[in-house]
Amino acid sequence: MEESTNHPDKTAQIGTKTVSDIQTIIKKSIDDLESGNTNLHSSALRRLLDSILDHPGNKELILQNKIIPLMNKFAENIIQNEEFALSTTILHLIEVRGLIEDKAILAEAATEPLIRMIHQSDEKISKCGSKALGDLIEEKEIIRHS
Repeated sequence: MEESTNHPDKTAQIGTKTVSDIQTIIKKSIDDLESGNTNLHSSALRRLLDSILDHPGNKELILQNKIIPLMNKFAENIIQNEEFALSTTILHLIEVRGLIEDKAILAEAATEPLIRMIHQSDEKISKCGSKALGDLIEEKEIIRHS
């Protein structure tokens, strides 16, 4: 059976989302995040993360939709590990993608996750974080001075 020309191949549309498409995805994600149905939260956070990753420079969309305060709601809840991880990743991505231009703060954004890795109880992860931080400090002057 031949595919109808009225239904274009979805794989051909990947990477060509319009601003309107992104607005729709963000709005739906926010609706899901604000709902009382906690089963929707992780998938909504993933959609939001994908939208922000795939479409940098949407500062207005982030600010208009009040994404930052909404992410804070999930970042405060360290009990829900996946929601915490996704929301803090979104906040970190927004931070390093240009809403904050202070280089010292951006340097801190690079080192903070490594410092948290050092404090992990898993010795291999801790050593990996320690080595990565040492290498970063050695290679980047801005990191040394932050």
